Amino acid sequence: MVLIHGNLSSSEIWHRLFSKIPHDYTVIAPDLCGFGYTNCKGIDATKGFTVFTEEVMTILRSLKVQRATFMGHSMGGGVVLDILARHPDMVTQAVLIDPMPPYGWGGVKGLEGEPCYPDYSGSGAGLIRVYNPFFLQVLEKLKNNVALTPEEKQLLDATISLYFAPGYKPSEDVQKDILEMIRRTSLGDEYYPGDYINSPNWPYVAPGTRGVLNAMSPKYFNARSVLTLSVKPPVYWIHGSDDLMVSDNSPIDIGVLGKNGFIPNYPGEEIFPPQPMFSQIKAFLEEYTERGGSFEQKIIQGAGHTPFVEKEEEFLEILMSFIG
Repeated sequence: MVLIHGNLSSSEIWHRLFSKIPHDYTVIAPDLCGFGYTNCKGIDATKGFTVFTEEVMTILRSLKVQRATFMGHSMGGGVVLDILARHPDMVTQAVLIDPMPPYGWGGVKGLEGEPCYPDYSGSGAGLIRVYNPFFLQVLEKLKNNVALTPEEKQLLDATISLYFAPGYKPSEDVQKDILEMIRRTSLGDEYYPGDYINSPNWPYVAPGTRGVLNAMSPKYFNARSVLTLSVKPPVYWIHGSDDLMVSDNSPIDIGVLGKNGFIPNYPGEEIFPPQPMFSQIKAFLEEYTERGGSFEQKIIQGAGHTPFVEKEEEFLEILMSFIG
């Protein structure tokens, strides 16, 4: 079983699960380029998730793994779909946990991810560099072990809260783990968030060519080729009912921020509506089934973006019912 972490995360997100997965599974949990303890040269965003996919494949080949169950969380769910598209012969089954949309993050609308603008403005690293540079300042200080101001700590706490359902209070150990994962994220144009270019289209930033947020952009990532596979491994989708981050009204979606007045000159919902992330995933997997594949879905009530942390026992019960 190969566990793929998400953005601003690392393999450490899984460590509480390791001992609870049945021993007939060998568990492999790599750090992706730019996260955890990796030392890579950077992320070529123009190739989508190829950097991540191929480094996972290199690890598996070195271990002489021929086939595996792949389980991905958040951005890691997108990486699992990319692995499925590029190396379907390696995939016994795929498990998606609160995955990112199959048509990338930001700048698209409708169930099939139609771009709001031809240059995919509204996606990529510019959303952070231009509209939330304060967050980058916090990350830099965290990385360099510089004390945060109360305002900076408040922003960091608000960011961590998005991992969980509203009102959920993670343990101190979990909070420390998340802080450490964020602290170890590589920063800059090559990593997080990446570079960007100016755009004449709202919100006036389009994806650059380097870094993780550009790799997540629909300009470079689109999993639709999974639907045309001749052999389709089973897919299992687990999602928290109260996931704020990946939803049809995500508070960090650029369309939602524009609609609510946080970014000026919003062009309106006809041109740039909130991205229906959950609905895109559902429609994508339903089409996967219509084209000869299969998927099963489980919603974990009361869980947010990390149901394997918030509702661990229920999550494990569902996981094992899927994969045996």
